[in-house]
Amino acid sequence: MVVLLRAQLAVLAACALGGCGDNLVPTPEPVSGELLDRLRALPGVTAIPMPTETDGFSYIVLQFTQPVDHEDPDGPTFQQEVSLLHRDLAAPMVVQTSGYFDYYLDSPVELTRLLTGNQISIEHRFFGSSRPEPADWSKLTIKQMADDQHEIITALRSIYDGAFLTTGGSKGGMTAIYHRRFYPDDVEGTVPYVAPQSFGAPDLRYTAFVDTLGPAACRQAVRDVAIELLANRRAMIEGKAIDQALIEGHGYNRVALAPAVEISIVSLEWAFWQYYGVGLCTSVPIPAATDDELWGFLDLVSPPSDNDDVQVAAFDAYYHQAYAQLGYPDTGATYLDPYIQFADAAYDGSLPTAVPTYDGGAAMRDIDQWVRTEGARLLFVYGEWDPWTGGKFELGQATDSVSLTQPRGSHGARISRLDDADEATAHAKLAAWSGVTPIAIQPSRARHVERREPRVPPVMIRALRAR
Repeated sequence: MVVLLRAQLAVLAACALGGCGDNLVPTPEPVSGELLDRLRALPGVTAIPMPTETDGFSYIVLQFTQPVDHEDPDGPTFQQEVSLLHRDLAAPMVVQTSGYFDYYLDSPVELTRLLTGNQISIEHRFFGSSRPEPADWSKLTIKQMADDQHEIITALRSIYDGAFLTTGGSKGGMTAIYHRRFYPDDVEGTVPYVAPQSFGAPDLRYTAFVDTLGPAACRQAVRDVAIELLANRRAMIEGKAIDQALIEGHGYNRVALAPAVEISIVSLEWAFWQYYGVGLCTSVPIPAATDDELWGFLDLVSPPSDNDDVQVAAFDAYYHQAYAQLGYPDTGATYLDPYIQFADAAYDGSLPTAVPTYDGGAAMRDIDQWVRTEGARLLFVYGEWDPWTGGKFELGQATDSVSLTQPRGSHGARISRLDDADEATAHAKLAAWSGVTPIAIQPSRARHVERREPRVPPVMIRALRAR
């Protein structure tokens, strides 16, 4: 029922974005009985054909039985959801993960469209429906997820003949790199989009980088709004957030409304450059703007409702990972320090357990060392004005690898948005690794709803205060 409901919601979302015509009923591409038989013959795998409006693909939802602890394969198990878009057994297979729940479902990512390939979208362990019950949070590690991905890729390689490439955006790109660290020969190449690497909890490197983002006048205008909201309009913003909660049904039990509002304002500058960037500079209100104008700007860019109970629950596994292994950025925003009222303890409800012990950056430094000394066939894509680029991976001595940056780009950087020369470089790498010449993407001709990376609640994108 969970799988069916999520697929139905995906169809409704696509229609809401203009992807459906009047009275159009989703019709699946025919799924051959032979393919289903082969998928269902994989140990511990179920396969359910699903309707899709994505032209040229069959859509099948897979469930892989995974051990909670790969070091104890005879111990407890859970079901890990994988969305398969099937085109051709001989075509490349793009292995996608968001690093969170599987919100891609039957939506092909850029790499899949470039290579006219098949696609699997793997839900990260402990997210969405892929969470063991009860959840042993000590098993939510980058190595355990790499093991999950290895098992899935190994199984599907027995069916698909084309090259396999891993990819993902943001945390999904990080997840793709972690998999390659432990299983470097599983795939022919990896394309991480906007993937950061943090070495602390918090990592102070980001602060200076945020101070360079965008035109100086625009950067200051956003900061002036944040100061005004905390210094003079806090009560107004809290009142409007209460009204919104009553109308829209937002709950603030895990993180109370007042600290949820504060951290949304503290995160305003970061969210502005991550999600919108220079294109929104002309829409930044002046500090003397009306209450409605200032509330509208905050609610667009860094909504307090991003910290409601539903959003926090959707990402609580990420908070655990960030505190335990991944680290997270110090966003700076020292200009707001005089107005801060809440310390870190106000946000501990965002975690699914007690605050885990941070490993001191050991896991991330191991990943960094591997990329610099043993990495191969890696294609990194970054946005110049994305705040997460302050923690970008460094190639070092990685072989057959390249790091490319979209000028003025945000967290939505893509290969198709690079300068022509860099786009050609990327296409050449992809052709060499996959054996397929990438095609030019024609958005106006494609029936495709591009998924933006999810809005991670601001409670995890904040300057750490003293505990």
